[in-house]
This record gives sequence, C-alpha cells and structure tokens, in this order.
Amino acid sequence: MWRVIVFTTVGAVIALYLASVLGYHATTDTYRDFSFTEAAPETETSVIIRLRQFDTLQNSLSVDVLVHPGRDMLSKDPQAVDNLTIRLSSWTASGELIYLHADVSSDANTTLIAVGDPDNWPLDSYTTDVIGVELFSGTGAARQAVPAGVIVAGHINGWNIASENATIASPPAPQQTLRLTLERSSAALSFDIGLILVLLALPAAALFVATQTLAGRLKFLPPIMTWFAAMLFAVIPLRNLLPGAPPAGAWIDQLVVLWVLLAVAAAMIMYVVAWWRSRRAD
Repeated sequence: MWRVIVFTTVGAVIALYLASVLGYHATTDTYRDFSFTEAAPETETSVIIRLRQFDTLQNSLSVDVLVHPGRDMLSKDPQAVDNLTIRLSSWTASGELIYLHADVSSDANTTLIAVGDPDNWPLDSYTTDVIGVELFSGTGAARQAVPAGVIVAGHINGWNIASENATIASPPAPQQTLRLTLERSSAALSFDIGLILVLLALPAAALFVATQTLAGRLKFLPPIMTWFAAMLFAVIPLRNLLPGAPPAGAWIDQLVVLWVLLAVAAAMIMYVVAWWRSRRAD
C-alpha cells in the first residue's frame, strides 16, 4: 500500500514538473529580431526601436533608437549616415499633437511613457501614446526629411509587447507612427500564482501544527518555535520575488501578505501558549 502511495506521489510530482516546463516554453514570448517589410532589407531605410527595460512604478519604457541605412541612402551619399537625426513626437489617438521629444542621434537611448496602474498587478497593462517617428539628414538649412519605416525589435522578460504601426497626416508630410501595449506574459502570471499559493501554504501549515499542539493532540517540540520564526521572516522575501514586484501597499499586501503575517504570528502565539501549558503540567 505504501509503495503505491509513494510511486503515485512521485509520478504526480514528475508529471506536474514536466507540465510546468512545457507550459513555460509554450507561453514564453520569443525574442523579436529585426523584421523588414521589403524582400531585400538592404534597400529600405528604417528606424529601429529596440526594447530594453520597463519600470512599472515610473511608467517608463527604456528603448534604443537605431537607424538602418538602406542601399539607396548609401549609394546617394555615404556620408549621410553621419548626420542623421531622429525626432519622436507624442500624439493622441485622434491625431492631435501632445508634445515633441528631444531630437536624438542614431544609436541613442531614450525613454517613452507607458501609462498604466501598477496597483492592478498582476493584470496590469500599459500603453504608450501614439509615437511619431521622423528621420532627418543634414543640419541647418540643408536638413531634409528621409522616408523610413519603423521596426520594433527586442524583448523584455516577463512581458508580452504588442506594436501597432500606422501613418498620421502631419505637416509638412505624413509620418510613421508607433504605439506599444505591454501586458504580463502567461509565464510570469503562472509564477505569480505559484508564489501566492506558497504564501498561503505557510499560515495553513503553521495554524494546523499550533492548533493540534494547543489541543493536546501533538506533543510540544521546542525546535518548532524556530520553524515558526523562519516562516515569519520568509514572507517578505517571497513577496519580493514576485515578478515586477507590485508597489508597497498594493492589493496583495492588504489582502494576502498582511493576513499571512497575522496568521503566522497568531500560530506562533498559540504555540507559545501550548509551551506554557506543557511547562505548568510538568
């Protein structure tokens, strides 16, 4: 009988582990390489927005802005790549200009604002403004607009990022636009759920041992006190392990973490009462 239970338990654990591995590979977003719309990429000049890092508390999305010079640009003036400038601008969905970003040179890092509420973790989502992208060559009076496509590349771990490309009519000429939406990946959500279940298991185990000991069904064991203390101090580190840890005071702190701490502390007090009773009985 015990062999059946042991083999069944081991088999279930192995199956669960394999399912988690397969689920991770199935839900993880793949890295997005540079993808060109033309059959021959060297003929198309493009501005590449390469994703770097996202800070939910600051609503800031860090990106690299790069230029891929096409064959036509290089054949007309090979020195043109030395005087390229990129202008980003923020627009409303209805086509109204909000503000202009500072001009940046090729291969520069900049920050975009992606608006969302981090308190909605782990179901929070963030969206940028409609970002206009213009490429210029030259300086001063010789400055000219250069037609260029817009490409989004790269990946931010734990996030699914959707890009929406369009064209907006703005003087002196229509310009390419980009809008990014960020949502947490399924793999990150699965990890969040797993850690929350671990957090809930701590007070359940502590209260079970404490109530059984207080009722006299289990013998008081002094080393268990260190076990309670270890669980108490493990709660906050486990909370901070959550991917994209939500801000302090978010719903998980009020509805989960606080009650886990109170339950573990209550179990610890109950065990101290059981110790006091056992001492008086002796």
